[in-house]
Amino acid sequence: MLIHKKQLKMRSYIFPLIISMSLFLGGCQTEANETENSKKMQLWYTSPANEWLEALPIGNGRLGAMVFGGVKEDQIQLNEESLWAGMPEDPYPEDVQKHYAAFQQLNLEGKYEEALNYGMEHLAVSPTSIRSYEPLGELHISFDHQKSPENYRRTLDMETGVVTSTYTIDGKRYLREAFSSNKYNVIFYRFESFDGEPVNSTIRFDREKDIVQSIGEGEILFVDGQVFDDPDGYDDNVDGSGETGLHMKFASQITATLDDGSISGNENTLKIENSTGYTVIVSAATDYNLAKLNFDRNIDAKDKSLKSLKGALETAYKTAKKAHTAEHSEMFNRVALSLGSPLQDTIPTDKRLDQVRAGTNDNHITELFFQYGRYLLMGSSVNRAVLPANLQGIWNKEMWAPWESDFHLNINLQMNYWPADQTNLSEAFIPLSNFMEKLAKNGETTAEKFIGSSGWMAHHVSNPFGRTTPSGSTKDSQMTNGYSNPLAGAWMSLSLWRHYEFTQDQEHLEQTAYPVLAGAAQFILDFLKENEKGELVTSPSYSPENAYIDPKTGKSTRNTTAASMDIQIINDIFNACLKAEEIIGDKKLTAAIEKASSKLPPIKIGKNGTLQEWHEDYEEVEPGHRHMSHLYALYPSNQITKATPELFKAAEKTIERRLTYGGAGQTGWSRAWIINFFARLQKGEEGLEHIHEMMATQLSPNMFDLLGKIFQIEGNFGATAGIAEMLVQSHEEGIIRLLPALPKAWELGKVKGLKARGNFEVSMEWEAGKLIKAEILAITGGKTKVLCQGKEWEIDLEKGASQILL
Repeated sequence: MLIHKKQLKMRSYIFPLIISMSLFLGGCQTEANETENSKKMQLWYTSPANEWLEALPIGNGRLGAMVFGGVKEDQIQLNEESLWAGMPEDPYPEDVQKHYAAFQQLNLEGKYEEALNYGMEHLAVSPTSIRSYEPLGELHISFDHQKSPENYRRTLDMETGVVTSTYTIDGKRYLREAFSSNKYNVIFYRFESFDGEPVNSTIRFDREKDIVQSIGEGEILFVDGQVFDDPDGYDDNVDGSGETGLHMKFASQITATLDDGSISGNENTLKIENSTGYTVIVSAATDYNLAKLNFDRNIDAKDKSLKSLKGALETAYKTAKKAHTAEHSEMFNRVALSLGSPLQDTIPTDKRLDQVRAGTNDNHITELFFQYGRYLLMGSSVNRAVLPANLQGIWNKEMWAPWESDFHLNINLQMNYWPADQTNLSEAFIPLSNFMEKLAKNGETTAEKFIGSSGWMAHHVSNPFGRTTPSGSTKDSQMTNGYSNPLAGAWMSLSLWRHYEFTQDQEHLEQTAYPVLAGAAQFILDFLKENEKGELVTSPSYSPENAYIDPKTGKSTRNTTAASMDIQIINDIFNACLKAEEIIGDKKLTAAIEKASSKLPPIKIGKNGTLQEWHEDYEEVEPGHRHMSHLYALYPSNQITKATPELFKAAEKTIERRLTYGGAGQTGWSRAWIINFFARLQKGEEGLEHIHEMMATQLSPNMFDLLGKIFQIEGNFGATAGIAEMLVQSHEEGIIRLLPALPKAWELGKVKGLKARGNFEVSMEWEAGKLIKAEILAITGGKTKVLCQGKEWEIDLEKGASQILL
């Protein structure tokens, strides 16, 4: 049956970017238009994506898509943030408290090999790991174009959050565009023939498994699914990923509204005939419930998804797009960065990356790289987001993602949120805060069962089901990377304190951040053991994911006591709790923290002049290891600054040694951490060198951060934070530093909207490397000191007031 639809009358539809494109119109671009184009925050290409790492991302926090932009067939790979395999599982070995106490004692006595063997016998338990985040599926939209296109351009406009493809065939102009709508909670995909040339299209949905498709009333393609974890199916983890069987339910609906022509459905395909314009709408939902950290059979995923679809169908495309671009651009344009690039935006993004690889300094692509991190955080952790951004944000094409696309708590999830407050995207913390509250509640059971503590603990891997027990692909990994990292949750909780430092949101501090921090602190107080020197130390402990040579056995070893990072994290947890209790007027932990703090080991410098990574000055197995956990005190912490000159010098030497042995080249996130280190060391040239190296060697054509050929999003986020840190720093108590690590290549520039601790907003301009103007806005009011290039200003402002410097 053919259904004619006239809901979308789009003949007056205007696409302003196309009008200014010389390639699209076949004319000559004016100098004025070239200058205007140079200001656009766009990734653009002159050919469709041939693979996933060339496709362009859109997202509303919950629904994500990778848009390929193919001409005869476009592919849109889809994700829904909560679509995970598996179910809640926190496996506990029998008599866990007894055996964990023995494991702790053996580590405390320095019997590390014996401790590991004991743990393997009594604590390692299957399933050692978790199941994966999964894609929703792939949408394929075909067109009956008979000839090859000309003047092709594919663009991601980060200011509007819209991906566009434009092309001509036989002089006829065509447009495609896509965005993920926060207001309507669906993905919109628009096709338009500008010159009235009709096309025929087919729309189909593919997923590897676990779905049933049908065409329903109104020519809607229904996709109904339930994750089946097959007992005879693939398992990426040697020692198990958990219970098999039927688990999370999910659903999607797809339909199209037409300007003209007709639409019909057959089995699992929609067919559009003789249309000059139509809009495809995609909705999706699962039965996941954050409140339960589980799927919930009281939630009807199909009904939930259908409500979103019907709401979108009642709205004209032009209205939906206008609402989307207004909302998106308001948030995105809070921060603007110009580094005075002389290069106009006349070079496709992939070619610009090629030029960086050849050694060209291109400040415009640095601006793009910075803003891309903000764009990806908006797409994966604001608006409709319920869960925090995972290892791939929300964009994953694999049925079993690398590292399950989990919440990795030993650097990765922390790094995801480094740029949030700093680059004026504090809303991104909402899903993280909500998840951390629930994770801490789960972790209370783990802390009680492990050591009888009334606090909470979580190890280095979690998922939407809130796993807090040790995890690893094998039992060996579960012991060395899982059981030996009991402070991973505590480190993660410091993200909430950092959020308070930037926002001064006392309600969030009292209701969310402090309870999570206090629970982590209580666990630490119960967990610390006194060693033979009278120090309080962590046992077990390790320095993620590094190893040392045990002098007693000569073997590579990971488990230990009082690894430097542990003590540094404890210092920050204790200090944050003391400050929080002073602010809220509840000092229930103050006395215990003050007593314990006095017995913690100091940060130590080893015989080679570098910071010690472990409590003893052990020989490293990998001097160039990708993790640099003992430098936590330099960044993201503030325990090492110029006010601690010996440690500051040792930190610099530690980085130099790590880099000598290849420490930044293995992963994009490791390189991103290095950028932040050099920013804190106030070494702008070195920071820029690693920005260039990252862009040259560790980005895909669509500027995703890579580990080898694997996308991991935290490198994008970490690099954005690092660039911001080179321009504004506020980690020293009561001080804002402007341009602390400005490289020569950025000698001309301006930035607006960066945030500093104390809830100050900073905008400034500089020329020839010298500050010429700055404005400090006190959003909640307060005092601070501003330092820049030998000048100093005392700031004391009322709420909402600002002060111009220079």
